[in-house]
Amino acid sequence: MSLAGVGGAQTVWLALGLCLAYLVTRLFNLDVLPMVSDEGTYITWGVRALHAAGVEDWLASLEDGKQPLLAWLMPPFLAMFEDRLIAGRIVSVLAGLANLALIGAVTRRLFDPAAGWLAATMYVIAPIALIHDRMALYDSLVSATSLLTFLAALWWAERPSASRTIGLGVSIGLALLTKLSALFFVALIPLVIWVWRPPALRRWWSLAHAYLIAGALYSVLYVSPIVDNIQEGNFQRYSLTVSEVLKLPISLWLSNATFVALTAGTYLGWPLAVVCAVGLILAGTRGGRSGRSVAIWTLVPLLAFILTAKIIYSRYIVFSLVAAFPAAAWTLVLSGRWLSRRAPARYRIPIAVAAAALIATPAAVFGLGLVTEPERVGWLDDRRWITDRFQYVESNYAGYGLPEVVAFLRGQAQRVPIVVLTRDATGMPRDGVTAYLLEQPNIFVGFIPEREGVKRHLEERPTRGLQLANAGADVYYVSTDAPGGDQERRFRSLNPEMQLMLEVPKPGNHSRFQVYRARYAKKSDDVWLDPSPVFGGQVALRGYNLAGRSTHPVGTLRLILYWEALTRPTKDFSVFNHIVDGAGVLRGQKDGPAGGQMPSSRWRPREMQVDVHQIQVREDAPAGDYELVTGLYELQSLQRLPVAIPETGTSDRVSLGRITVTSALPAG
Repeated sequence: MSLAGVGGAQTVWLALGLCLAYLVTRLFNLDVLPMVSDEGTYITWGVRALHAAGVEDWLASLEDGKQPLLAWLMPPFLAMFEDRLIAGRIVSVLAGLANLALIGAVTRRLFDPAAGWLAATMYVIAPIALIHDRMALYDSLVSATSLLTFLAALWWAERPSASRTIGLGVSIGLALLTKLSALFFVALIPLVIWVWRPPALRRWWSLAHAYLIAGALYSVLYVSPIVDNIQEGNFQRYSLTVSEVLKLPISLWLSNATFVALTAGTYLGWPLAVVCAVGLILAGTRGGRSGRSVAIWTLVPLLAFILTAKIIYSRYIVFSLVAAFPAAAWTLVLSGRWLSRRAPARYRIPIAVAAAALIATPAAVFGLGLVTEPERVGWLDDRRWITDRFQYVESNYAGYGLPEVVAFLRGQAQRVPIVVLTRDATGMPRDGVTAYLLEQPNIFVGFIPEREGVKRHLEERPTRGLQLANAGADVYYVSTDAPGGDQERRFRSLNPEMQLMLEVPKPGNHSRFQVYRARYAKKSDDVWLDPSPVFGGQVALRGYNLAGRSTHPVGTLRLILYWEALTRPTKDFSVFNHIVDGAGVLRGQKDGPAGGQMPSSRWRPREMQVDVHQIQVREDAPAGDYELVTGLYELQSLQRLPVAIPETGTSDRVSLGRITVTSALPAG
């Protein structure tokens, strides 16, 4: 019995078998490939959404110019799974399961049931899908929204009703909230509708409504003031401008085309890649409206990438390669039917088995290696580009060694609070350490520029990390670099006091993780205010740290204030620090934005903010004792916030005690 004649019960069993095969290949050893840098970034956005204190945490992806849908889907799984890498990757597994259903539905609708089953089987075994369904990246979700939008466009074209307009608009909106590369296929919708059913375009106003619905969904991003980062983050860094394209960069186009071909050969296997290419040609020329629709949806985005990409990665074209499966499956079904008519009966089965083995063997070999020893599989490894083996296995972006580092730091945090620092540049270890350790008990995660020493940074740009270090917490620094590399040499020269505690090499020893430790030598003790004064019902002053209570005229006092927002502050407040004598005469002053680089309107409730000020004593200040007071005010109106001081009442300032100004000036 042919697949085209499968009955109801057999259909159910076939569908269940494909789903089971899919889940086994996607879930087995899901964490065998360690986290890569981009996964760490995306999982961190999900963690921030899970622990969101405001809308900016839900829109954290905009800080890096990326869309938020992937991060929005992660919180339920982050709450369910202790391992954050597994939680993030489960989202891609489920997106891939949707792809499996959609690829079968699209192929059955455009061609026939037999091709639908074959296309779904291709999706299960093809390495391009297997890889990205097992990683917490955007690409499986982009493929799902692409197929959903394609199916919705055909559905709408057949009968442009209100409900179908809404469905098409929602699918477009979801695609745009996933990744802006969706524009490569979203723009094709009118063309596909014209190919599928030209009279539908007479209802162009309904199609316009679908785009308006998509725009309304997308507009949720505009509640963030940094939405402009999307254009800068995606187009300016990775895509050619119109003027650059018009200069006809032939060498770049040839390079991009070569990369696309190598990606297809590597992650489909050359036999299946050839079948996809032949299938798209046949579909576009002999496949009628169905074949032309698939060819347009697949080839136009690929051509757009070739002509516009400044930087291209294999994962950028996943959705186009997946979209080629319907045409490839249709071609194989046609070939099988031709074979059944022309070849002698005794040769049909051996030829079919040989063809299936030729197509499936490269995928099976790659897939087996991927789920057992991913560092040994045949990743694309042509060093003319930033290729996958470099990113996922060998380089500073790869997470080999990260689980050991995380386990070590979590073990240290079981005893006492610790401060974990990394360099502030994107990549490992910043992204991986943050994804695993952000919002973990007893652990503060912070970032410092790689050209600054740890001690200097803690003191000059104090955060919650300084407060913990000052209270006795150990300070750890996580780095990754090639043995004897520039980053390692620079770090050792800037931080000679830090001791190497752990070193984990990556495959090939091209890079390695290192963990250093130091104990911060505190300059003075923190003073905690219990109960705490509350400013304007919004902000509490939990404590302060004053490095000495004696100075001289023109001398400075280093004051650190520990603020905590009780609710989200309504404005960006300024802080004043005054040194006053008994008559209230001002003898020293330092005003500035509360929180420094973190304006108070962005403070998260229940999160401590460390605020440092250098207060200079006036040159004409007589020797004697003075009072140090602090408070908050609105800069535009100069109106001070009222302070509720327990057991005292309400004031507009808080006293931090007495200081002494001596008459003696330091030598020189």
